[in-house]
Amino acid sequence: RTVTVFRNQDGGESLLLKSLFQQECLQRGILFSGGHNLSFSHTVEDIDYTLRVYRTAMEIVADAVEQGDVDDRLDGPPVEPVFRRA
Repeated sequence: RTVTVFRNQDGGESLLLKSLFQQECLQRGILFSGGHNLSFSHTVEDIDYTLRVYRTAMEIVADAVEQGDVDDRLDGPPVEPVFRRA
């Protein structure tokens, strides 16, 4: 199991970037929540497709960062933290 964390220019976690990546993956049929779980039931084709979707989504995120319009590309509100410190 691996986990992907998106960071802003200051090094802090960016839920805005994660939201855009998640949105773009979901639009292409891949449910992404931050973690990756592979099993023997996944075929080589499943893995190849997932990697292609990740590449496309990363390219979209990179372009959005470069253009400075990440939030404008979201179809809804960004994800929020699940666990909050009191």
